[in-house]
Amino acid sequence: MSSVLIVTGGTVDHVILERLYKEKCPDEVIAADRGLCACDTCGIMPDIVVGDFDSADDTMVKSYRGRTEFVDLDTHKDFTDTHKALAYALEKGYAPIYLVGATGTRMDHTMANMGLLKQCADRGTEAFIIDGHCRIRMISGDAVYKVAKDNEYPFISLIPYGGEAVVRSLKGFEYYGESIVFKPGDSLGVSNSIVKENGIIDLESGYLLVMESHD
Repeated sequence: MSSVLIVTGGTVDHVILERLYKEKCPDEVIAADRGLCACDTCGIMPDIVVGDFDSADDTMVKSYRGRTEFVDLDTHKDFTDTHKALAYALEKGYAPIYLVGATGTRMDHTMANMGLLKQCADRGTEAFIIDGHCRIRMISGDAVYKVAKDNEYPFISLIPYGGEAVVRSLKGFEYYGESIVFKPGDSLGVSNSIVKENGIIDLESGYLLVMESHD
């Protein structure tokens, strides 16, 4: 399947962005609003630029017009630029989807962007939010998920989203077990680790944010 890299307007670790671009070789790059600035810094030409451009540098935006495709959005809208970029990627059937710049000091945007992963989970589309500290995905439904041990991300947390998540079993983790109920407002799933080659999550129902981190 074809992959896509979405660069949006939060905090962007340029080393992470450059490495991800080189290692994943995405079939398409989408810059969402101020994400264009990060692409410019890293020498990455986006295939599409999406946004209302209320936070991007005007001179930079003008310099890219005519060189790549633009999707201009109204500043008064019921969705974020990142939401529009993700909707485009899902409509085109891209997978996996990598989002950079989706976290940062604006916690409202960070939380909204993590919530957008639910759209990907509902479609069975693999999607990751990646920054200088974490790799985040959302899993859902009645399925078994395998998470490979990654020494770059030694800590792994399972956070329920939108209600309870029921896990038939966790295997390969330091803290493992059966018939586990993850409840909103509880810290049960925080800061686990994978002690074997893979961690196996046998999910019965609900949504879980799988958050891997190194600090």
